[in-house]
Amino acid sequence: MIRDHHALIAFIESREDWTFGYGDQPQTHDCARYADAGVYAVFGVNPLVDFTSQWTTRRGARRVLRRHGGMAAAVTEVMTPIDLTQAGRGDVGMLADEQLVLFEGDDVVGVRPDRGLMRLPRAHAVRAWTVTAD
Repeated sequence: MIRDHHALIAFIESREDWTFGYGDQPQTHDCARYADAGVYAVFGVNPLVDFTSQWTTRRGARRVLRRHGGMAAAVTEVMTPIDLTQAGRGDVGMLADEQLVLFEGDDVVGVRPDRGLMRLPRAHAVRAWTVTAD
């Protein structure tokens, strides 16, 4: 699949002031919705939407993810696991606390627990996934 690196930059910049939340309120996202929207910006597909569309609360998210064996198992159902060293811009990563992030060069970018985004060195990622053509 073709990666649109410029779209990743624009996407991340557009989310800088968004608020953390599980509902569908405007300019609100959780880590899975953020990662899914980022993958859409880069690759043009929404692999996580089947999960993220099923919840509007933290409790609902936990329930959905538990049915799929947890966050890592759920992501693995719809994306291809890759070695961390192979993760490219726009691929999805996971931190030790199971938060999903996007790879952006030497960093990963994820959702802050209140508002805005955080950047960490990519070494903080413990897992990675990419999109593959069917």
